[in-house]
Amino acid sequence: MGRSMRYVVGAALSLLLIPLVSPAGPAGAADVTEPVPVVFDPGPKARCFGVVREFYSVTPQNETNDSYDTSGCGAVDDPARVDGNCQDRFPYTGAYGPACPAWDFVTMDWNSSGLRQYPGYDHQVWGSSGSPLTLVMQNNSRTLGDCTLREVAFSYHYPSSSLRRKENGNEYRLADGRLTVSYDAWAEQSGGFACDEKRAILTTDLIYKANGKKNVISVVHHDPGNFAGTPDQNGVLWKNDCADGCRVTVLGERIPAGSTTRISVDFTDLAGRLAPYLGHDPVPGDSSLLAVQIVNSGKGSDLQTRVSNAAVTLQPDGAGASTDRDDGR
Repeated sequence: MGRSMRYVVGAALSLLLIPLVSPAGPAGAADVTEPVPVVFDPGPKARCFGVVREFYSVTPQNETNDSYDTSGCGAVDDPARVDGNCQDRFPYTGAYGPACPAWDFVTMDWNSSGLRQYPGYDHQVWGSSGSPLTLVMQNNSRTLGDCTLREVAFSYHYPSSSLRRKENGNEYRLADGRLTVSYDAWAEQSGGFACDEKRAILTTDLIYKANGKKNVISVVHHDPGNFAGTPDQNGVLWKNDCADGCRVTVLGERIPAGSTTRISVDFTDLAGRLAPYLGHDPVPGDSSLLAVQIVNSGKGSDLQTRVSNAAVTLQPDGAGASTDRDDGR
Protein backbone atom coordinates (compact mmCIF):
# COMPACT_ATOMS: atom_id res chain seq x y z
CA MET A 1 0.00 0.00 0.00
CA GLY A 2 1.66 3.18 -1.09
CA ARG A 3 1.15 6.77 -1.92
CA SER A 4 3.22 9.53 -3.43
CA MET A 5 3.52 11.66 -0.30
CA ARG A 6 3.53 8.96 2.32
CA TYR A 7 3.14 5.24 2.82
CA VAL A 8 0.81 3.54 5.28
CA VAL A 9 1.83 0.05 6.28
CA GLY A 10 1.41 -2.37 9.14
CA ALA A 11 -0.64 -2.42 12.33
CA ALA A 12 -0.28 -3.29 16.00
CA LEU A 13 -0.43 -5.88 18.76
CA SER A 14 -1.19 -5.23 22.41
CA LEU A 15 1.37 -7.74 23.69
CA LEU A 16 4.58 -6.01 22.69
CA LEU A 17 5.56 -2.35 22.89
CA ILE A 18 8.81 -0.94 21.58
CA PRO A 19 9.90 1.81 24.00
CA LEU A 20 10.37 4.92 21.90
CA VAL A 21 12.41 7.00 24.34
CA SER A 22 15.84 6.11 25.66
CA PRO A 23 18.66 8.13 27.27
CA ALA A 24 21.09 8.17 24.37
CA GLY A 25 20.81 8.25 20.61
CA PRO A 26 22.87 6.42 18.01
CA ALA A 27 26.56 7.08 17.84
CA GLY A 28 27.84 9.98 15.77
CA ALA A 29 28.20 13.72 16.06
CA ALA A 30 25.04 15.80 16.06
CA ASP A 31 24.95 19.30 14.61
CA VAL A 32 22.41 20.85 16.98
CA THR A 33 23.59 22.07 20.38
CA GLU A 34 20.18 23.17 21.68
CA PRO A 35 16.58 22.17 20.86
CA VAL A 36 15.63 23.35 17.37
CA PRO A 37 11.99 23.55 16.16
CA VAL A 38 11.93 21.93 12.74
CA VAL A 39 8.55 23.29 11.57
CA PHE A 40 7.47 26.88 10.91
CA ASP A 41 4.15 26.46 12.71
CA PRO A 42 4.31 24.16 15.74
CA GLY A 43 0.89 23.50 17.20
CA PRO A 44 -0.23 24.30 14.60
CA LYS A 45 -1.44 27.78 15.52
CA ALA A 46 -1.96 29.38 12.11
CA ARG A 47 -4.93 28.83 9.85
CA CYS A 48 -2.61 28.53 6.87
CA PHE A 49 -3.44 25.18 5.33
CA GLY A 50 -4.62 23.42 2.22
CA VAL A 51 -6.03 20.01 1.36
CA VAL A 52 -4.19 17.50 -0.80
CA ARG A 53 -6.35 14.74 -2.29
CA GLU A 54 -4.73 11.50 -3.46
CA PHE A 55 -6.29 8.56 -5.29
CA TYR A 56 -5.08 5.00 -5.71
CA SER A 57 -8.12 2.69 -5.79
CA VAL A 58 -10.94 5.18 -6.34
CA THR A 59 -11.57 7.17 -9.53
CA PRO A 60 -11.55 10.94 -8.93
CA GLN A 61 -14.84 12.66 -9.74
CA ASN A 62 -14.60 16.33 -10.73
CA GLU A 63 -11.99 17.02 -8.06
CA THR A 64 -10.74 20.55 -7.51
CA ASN A 65 -8.00 21.93 -5.29
CA ASP A 66 -10.09 24.69 -3.77
CA SER A 67 -10.02 23.72 -0.09
CA TYR A 68 -7.73 26.06 1.80
CA ASP A 69 -7.58 28.75 4.47
CA THR A 70 -5.08 31.60 4.19
CA SER A 71 -6.49 33.75 6.99
CA GLY A 72 -3.64 33.03 9.41
CA CYS A 73 -0.72 32.88 6.98
CA GLY A 74 0.63 36.31 7.88
CA ALA A 75 1.82 34.93 11.22
CA VAL A 76 4.15 32.48 9.46
CA ASP A 77 5.39 34.76 6.66
CA ASP A 78 9.10 34.14 6.31
CA PRO A 79 11.58 34.72 3.46
CA ALA A 80 12.51 31.04 3.75
CA ARG A 81 8.91 30.03 2.93
CA VAL A 82 8.70 31.84 -0.40
CA ASP A 83 7.61 29.28 -2.99
CA GLY A 84 5.45 29.79 -6.08
CA ASN A 85 4.80 26.11 -6.75
CA CYS A 86 1.52 25.93 -4.80
CA GLN A 87 -0.37 28.82 -6.38
CA ASP A 88 -2.71 26.55 -8.35
CA ARG A 89 -4.11 25.09 -5.12
CA PHE A 90 -3.16 27.73 -2.54
CA PRO A 91 -3.39 31.31 -3.84
CA TYR A 92 -1.51 33.09 -1.08
CA THR A 93 1.11 35.82 -1.44
CA GLY A 94 2.56 37.23 1.75
CA ALA A 95 4.97 39.98 2.72
CA TYR A 96 7.89 38.21 1.03
CA GLY A 97 6.13 36.62 -1.93
CA PRO A 98 4.01 33.56 -2.76
CA ALA A 99 4.08 30.73 -0.24
CA CYS A 100 2.78 27.19 0.20
CA PRO A 101 0.60 26.06 3.12
CA ALA A 102 2.34 25.86 6.50
CA TRP A 103 0.63 22.48 6.86
CA ASP A 104 -1.92 20.37 5.02
CA PHE A 105 -4.70 17.90 5.43
CA VAL A 106 -4.13 14.92 3.14
CA THR A 107 -6.91 12.55 2.08
CA MET A 108 -6.59 9.26 0.26
CA ASP A 109 -9.35 7.72 -1.88
CA TRP A 110 -12.06 10.12 -0.76
CA ASN A 111 -13.87 12.12 -3.43
CA SER A 112 -14.76 15.62 -2.29
CA SER A 113 -18.46 14.74 -2.65
CA GLY A 114 -18.01 12.72 0.55
CA LEU A 115 -16.92 15.75 2.59
CA ARG A 116 -19.10 16.14 5.71
CA GLN A 117 -21.39 13.31 4.56
CA TYR A 118 -22.10 9.91 6.07
CA PRO A 119 -20.55 7.69 5.02
CA GLY A 120 -17.77 10.09 4.20
CA TYR A 121 -14.96 12.09 5.68
CA ASP A 122 -14.28 15.41 7.33
CA HIS A 123 -11.38 17.63 8.34
CA GLN A 124 -12.11 20.46 10.72
CA VAL A 125 -10.04 23.07 12.55
CA TRP A 126 -11.18 24.08 16.02
CA GLY A 127 -9.88 27.35 17.43
CA SER A 128 -8.70 30.74 16.21
CA SER A 129 -5.37 31.61 14.62
CA GLY A 130 -2.81 32.54 17.22
CA SER A 131 -3.86 29.91 19.73
CA PRO A 132 -3.16 26.17 19.51
CA LEU A 133 -5.62 24.67 17.05
CA THR A 134 -7.28 21.28 17.33
CA LEU A 135 -7.37 19.35 14.06
CA VAL A 136 -10.27 16.91 13.76
CA MET A 137 -10.15 14.10 11.18
CA GLN A 138 -13.18 11.91 10.53
CA ASN A 139 -12.86 8.78 8.39
CA ASN A 140 -16.20 6.94 8.02
CA SER A 141 -16.31 4.05 5.54
CA ARG A 142 -18.12 1.34 7.55
CA THR A 143 -21.31 1.42 5.48
CA LEU A 144 -19.79 2.08 2.06
CA GLY A 145 -19.93 -1.59 1.10
CA ASP A 146 -16.28 -1.93 0.05
CA CYS A 147 -12.97 -2.50 1.79
CA THR A 148 -10.90 0.22 0.16
CA LEU A 149 -8.16 1.72 2.31
CA ARG A 150 -9.11 5.34 3.03
CA GLU A 151 -7.24 7.95 5.03
CA VAL A 152 -7.37 11.46 6.40
CA ALA A 153 -4.04 12.86 7.64
CA PHE A 154 -2.42 15.97 9.09
CA SER A 155 0.91 16.68 7.43
CA TYR A 156 3.97 18.81 7.94
CA HIS A 157 5.88 18.32 4.71
CA TYR A 158 8.59 19.57 2.45
CA PRO A 159 11.48 21.90 3.27
CA SER A 160 10.54 25.58 2.83
CA SER A 161 6.81 24.78 3.10
CA SER A 162 6.25 23.21 6.52
CA LEU A 163 9.84 22.30 7.38
CA ARG A 164 12.58 24.77 8.19
CA ARG A 165 16.05 24.68 6.67
CA LYS A 166 19.37 25.33 8.35
CA GLU A 167 20.88 28.80 8.24
CA ASN A 168 23.09 27.70 5.35
CA GLY A 169 20.01 26.65 3.34
CA ASN A 170 20.58 22.91 3.66
CA GLU A 171 17.77 20.60 4.69
CA TYR A 172 17.75 19.19 8.20
CA ARG A 173 18.93 15.61 8.47
CA LEU A 174 17.79 12.83 10.73
CA ALA A 175 21.43 12.60 11.83
CA ASP A 176 21.63 16.23 13.02
CA GLY A 177 20.32 15.33 16.48
CA ARG A 178 17.46 13.39 18.01
CA LEU A 179 14.28 14.04 16.07
CA THR A 180 11.27 13.95 18.39
CA VAL A 181 7.63 14.30 17.42
CA SER A 182 5.15 15.08 20.20
CA TYR A 183 1.45 15.93 20.21
CA ASP A 184 -1.83 15.51 22.07
CA ALA A 185 -3.83 12.68 20.51
CA TRP A 186 -7.46 11.61 20.78
CA ALA A 187 -9.10 8.72 18.93
CA GLU A 188 -12.41 6.90 19.08
CA GLN A 189 -14.07 4.33 16.84
CA SER A 190 -17.83 4.13 16.50
CA GLY A 191 -19.63 1.01 15.36
CA GLY A 192 -17.87 -2.19 14.42
CA PHE A 193 -15.94 -3.40 11.39
CA ALA A 194 -17.39 -4.23 7.98
CA CYS A 195 -14.24 -5.86 6.57
CA ASP A 196 -12.16 -8.89 7.53
CA GLU A 197 -9.17 -6.59 7.98
CA LYS A 198 -10.19 -4.72 11.12
CA ARG A 199 -8.36 -1.51 10.39
CA ALA A 200 -9.11 1.73 12.28
CA ILE A 201 -5.73 3.10 13.31
CA LEU A 202 -3.88 6.26 14.24
CA THR A 203 -0.21 6.43 13.31
CA THR A 204 2.71 8.84 13.48
CA ASP A 205 4.77 8.61 10.29
CA LEU A 206 8.22 9.93 9.50
CA ILE A 207 9.26 10.15 5.86
CA TYR A 208 12.90 10.88 5.10
CA LYS A 209 15.30 10.50 2.21
CA ALA A 210 18.42 8.35 2.65
CA ASN A 211 20.89 7.18 0.05
CA GLY A 212 18.68 8.55 -2.69
CA LYS A 213 15.59 6.60 -1.58
CA LYS A 214 12.54 7.37 0.52
CA ASN A 215 12.30 5.64 3.91
CA VAL A 216 9.16 5.53 6.05
CA ILE A 217 8.86 4.68 9.74
CA SER A 218 5.25 4.30 10.89
CA VAL A 219 4.33 4.06 14.59
CA VAL A 220 0.87 2.78 15.58
CA HIS A 221 -0.82 4.32 18.64
CA HIS A 222 -4.48 3.33 18.34
CA ASP A 223 -5.71 0.04 16.88
CA PRO A 224 -8.95 -1.27 18.39
CA GLY A 225 -9.10 -4.10 15.84
CA ASN A 226 -5.53 -5.36 16.41
CA PHE A 227 -5.65 -6.31 12.76
CA ALA A 228 -2.01 -7.02 11.95
CA GLY A 229 -1.34 -10.09 14.04
CA THR A 230 1.85 -10.84 15.93
CA PRO A 231 4.99 -8.68 15.50
CA ASP A 232 8.41 -10.23 15.17
CA GLN A 233 10.92 -10.55 18.01
CA ASN A 234 11.91 -6.89 17.57
CA GLY A 235 8.34 -5.62 17.70
CA VAL A 236 8.14 -4.98 13.97
CA LEU A 237 4.66 -5.39 12.55
CA TRP A 238 5.36 -4.90 8.86
CA LYS A 239 8.39 -4.33 6.64
CA ASN A 240 9.21 -4.33 2.96
CA ASP A 241 12.25 -5.50 1.02
CA CYS A 242 13.79 -2.00 0.72
CA ALA A 243 13.94 -2.28 -3.06
CA ASP A 244 12.78 1.30 -3.63
CA GLY A 245 13.18 2.60 -0.09
CA CYS A 246 12.62 0.98 3.28
CA ARG A 247 9.26 1.01 5.05
CA VAL A 248 8.71 -0.40 8.50
CA THR A 249 5.81 -0.27 10.97
CA VAL A 250 6.05 -0.79 14.73
CA LEU A 251 3.78 -0.57 17.72
CA GLY A 252 4.19 2.61 19.76
CA GLU A 253 2.67 4.16 22.83
CA ARG A 254 -0.99 3.16 22.99
CA ILE A 255 -3.71 5.69 23.62
CA PRO A 256 -7.08 4.76 25.16
CA ALA A 257 -10.27 5.47 23.26
CA GLY A 258 -11.89 8.83 23.94
CA SER A 259 -9.12 10.23 26.16
CA THR A 260 -6.55 12.87 25.19
CA THR A 261 -3.04 11.47 25.59
CA ARG A 262 0.37 13.06 25.06
CA ILE A 263 2.37 11.11 22.47
CA SER A 264 6.14 11.40 22.04
CA VAL A 265 8.26 9.51 19.52
CA ASP A 266 12.07 9.71 19.31
CA PHE A 267 12.52 8.81 15.65
CA THR A 268 16.32 9.03 15.64
CA ASP A 269 16.59 6.52 18.45
CA LEU A 270 13.94 4.33 16.86
CA ALA A 271 15.71 4.38 13.48
CA GLY A 272 18.94 3.31 15.16
CA ARG A 273 17.30 0.29 16.76
CA LEU A 274 15.51 -0.62 13.54
CA ALA A 275 18.74 -0.60 11.50
CA PRO A 276 18.30 -4.19 10.20
CA TYR A 277 14.98 -3.13 8.64
CA LEU A 278 16.28 0.15 7.21
CA GLY A 279 19.13 -1.08 5.04
CA HIS A 280 21.55 -1.25 8.03
CA ASP A 281 22.21 2.46 7.58
CA PRO A 282 19.24 4.19 9.23
CA VAL A 283 20.78 7.61 9.91
CA PRO A 284 23.23 8.32 7.09
CA GLY A 285 24.89 11.71 6.88
CA ASP A 286 23.02 12.58 3.69
CA SER A 287 19.55 11.83 5.07
CA SER A 288 17.00 14.65 4.84
CA LEU A 289 13.59 15.14 6.38
CA LEU A 290 10.64 15.08 3.98
CA ALA A 291 7.49 14.88 6.12
CA VAL A 292 5.92 14.15 9.47
CA GLN A 293 2.32 12.96 9.24
CA ILE A 294 -0.35 11.91 11.74
CA VAL A 295 -2.72 9.56 9.97
CA ASN A 296 -6.28 8.30 10.48
CA SER A 297 -6.39 5.11 8.42
CA GLY A 298 -9.28 2.68 8.01
CA LYS A 299 -11.07 0.02 6.00
CA GLY A 300 -14.77 -0.51 6.55
CA SER A 301 -14.68 1.40 9.85
CA ASP A 302 -15.65 4.74 11.39
CA LEU A 303 -12.87 6.54 13.27
CA GLN A 304 -12.49 10.09 14.54
CA THR A 305 -9.06 11.40 15.58
CA ARG A 306 -7.94 14.76 16.98
CA VAL A 307 -4.48 16.31 17.09
CA SER A 308 -3.24 19.41 18.92
CA ASN A 309 -0.08 20.96 20.39
CA ALA A 310 2.24 19.25 17.92
CA ALA A 311 5.99 19.81 18.16
CA VAL A 312 8.71 18.52 15.81
CA THR A 313 12.09 19.15 17.40
CA LEU A 314 15.73 18.23 16.93
CA GLN A 315 17.32 17.66 20.32
CA PRO A 316 21.07 17.57 21.02
CA ASP A 317 22.32 13.99 21.10
CA GLY A 318 21.90 12.56 24.59
CA ALA A 319 19.26 15.09 25.63
CA GLY A 320 16.38 12.61 25.63
CA ALA A 321 13.13 12.98 23.80
CA SER A 322 11.15 16.16 24.20
CA THR A 323 7.52 16.17 25.23
CA ASP A 324 7.18 19.96 25.11
CA ARG A 325 3.73 21.23 24.36
CA ASP A 326 3.35 24.21 22.09
CA ASP A 327 0.98 25.87 24.56
CA GLY A 328 3.75 25.99 27.21
CA ARG A 329 2.20 23.46 29.59
